[in-house]
Amino acid sequence: MKMIRLSAFILVLSFLATGCKKDLDLTPQSEITDPAYWQTANDFRLAANWFYNQTLPDPRYYGTINNDNMSDIAFGQSSIDPVSSGTYVPAEQDDNWDSAYSSIRNANKLIAEGESSTIRTHVAAFLGEGYFFRAFDYFNLLKLYGGVPIINKVLLPTDSAVFTARASRDLVVDSILSDLDRAIADLPVKSAAETGRVCREAAQAFKARVCLFEGTWRKFHASGDANVLLDQAAQQAKSVIDSKSFTLYQGKGDMSYRYMFIDNTSMNDPETIISKKYRTNINVNGWAYGVSWGNLNPTKAAADMYLCTDGLPIDRSPLFKGYDSCRSEFYNRDPRMAQSLLIPATKVIRPQYDSYRPQWPGMDNNRSSNSGYMLYKFISEQPTPGDGGGAFDWNVIRYGEVLLVYAEAVFERDGSISDADLDLSINVLRDRVHMPHLTNALVSGNGLDMRTEIRRERSVELAFEGFRWDDLRRWKTAETVLPRSILSVKVTGTQWADKVITLDGSSYNSIFYNIAPSQLENGYKVLQPASQRSFDPNKNYLLPLPTKQVALNPNLKQNPGW
Repeated sequence: MKMIRLSAFILVLSFLATGCKKDLDLTPQSEITDPAYWQTANDFRLAANWFYNQTLPDPRYYGTINNDNMSDIAFGQSSIDPVSSGTYVPAEQDDNWDSAYSSIRNANKLIAEGESSTIRTHVAAFLGEGYFFRAFDYFNLLKLYGGVPIINKVLLPTDSAVFTARASRDLVVDSILSDLDRAIADLPVKSAAETGRVCREAAQAFKARVCLFEGTWRKFHASGDANVLLDQAAQQAKSVIDSKSFTLYQGKGDMSYRYMFIDNTSMNDPETIISKKYRTNINVNGWAYGVSWGNLNPTKAAADMYLCTDGLPIDRSPLFKGYDSCRSEFYNRDPRMAQSLLIPATKVIRPQYDSYRPQWPGMDNNRSSNSGYMLYKFISEQPTPGDGGGAFDWNVIRYGEVLLVYAEAVFERDGSISDADLDLSINVLRDRVHMPHLTNALVSGNGLDMRTEIRRERSVELAFEGFRWDDLRRWKTAETVLPRSILSVKVTGTQWADKVITLDGSSYNSIFYNIAPSQLENGYKVLQPASQRSFDPNKNYLLPLPTKQVALNPNLKQNPGW
């Protein structure tokens, strides 16, 4: 029975038939079997290696996980996202479901062998990884579907537990947190862990993520005791902070925020807690190459989130320069804006080109032709297309997120947050980009709302990293945000309406010249009108279970409304 496949070799775990003559050696000569395997720490290490390649999310694939096109801040080039639009229909099969349970099965096997091993003490770290990755998979299932069947042992096709009913949402959360507690107990601290492997602080950071998600879900969906989870989120995040095992990436000075994502030395990135590893000609990261073709275009909603350099929103700050030119809205803004969105006609190096070239929608390999906004975050500066656009890693969990989790958990738990806690969290992120500190005085003195500003900081810092759809759902704001029109740059009365636009002595054809009025809303380019978007709060906060699974398992009930 095949259990775990490794990239370098295939590990086949099989059960031997019973009832045969004891003198007959039936051990397969071409396979590694259970009696022959699980004997050394290296056996467990090799088994655990599978999860790093197969379970950690891969941004190259535009599936349900890690895709901000499913939200309001990004929009695809050639297709409309059905989840964001509210047009998603139940699928017969769903790779998010299938992959998660396949990974859970392998985790169950690793855990079962580790717990019963005579060398458990020596393989505790790998056992901890088994618990961690099982929790990781169940959390992905929870976010997408709510309560799901809990299968925590290796099943045979004839096992009645194959037809297990869905556990309640609370029970799934309890199972995830129990696994993470076991992982925390077994995993070594970062200083003692093997480079690149999950450590104790990583499990704590992930537990903080889980507790914030479910704590705020309970709070805003009125579905249980939120504070018990929010308290754990704050505690776990604070433990990671206090460990001093991680710091923010500062390797490129004022441009560190951008280069954190494309630094090919990212294996040693001090901000990385868990990452998906990529190496040229071995495991290639094509994410940067894909987004350079317009697979993840920023929207007006994304652009408007960035504060002005005085720490105020664009509708409150006298520093905001409006939209008259193609560049004016970038002036006096949070530096993360220009490090995430390309300023039109600025010269950069990008995949396929080895010289600085001005960037313009639809020009060269910039396929962002339906939007005036162009993504800069993740865009590689390695021009050779043979490496797929970048050998740098993808951050699955980074320290910046931990700081944001701490601030939000404290505020939602207590209804307020001190300046000291803001200095410990959000203001560390602002210091990296030289933005004014978020303080209670700034908020009260300018008629702002602390919750809004904490959420804004999260949305800006983690923009296009795949968090937005989950955030809108746990905050229960998706029903308000997602049905809105998706807009791009302002055209009417601005430089974008000109036939030819001259910048830095060069001329460019405006892709929006003489645009049809039906493609504008209040002067802004419409990527998708509100009339084509919907969100049913009675069903769209969860995705439907795969219909094939519901048909095969009579105990598996579909989500409401689907």
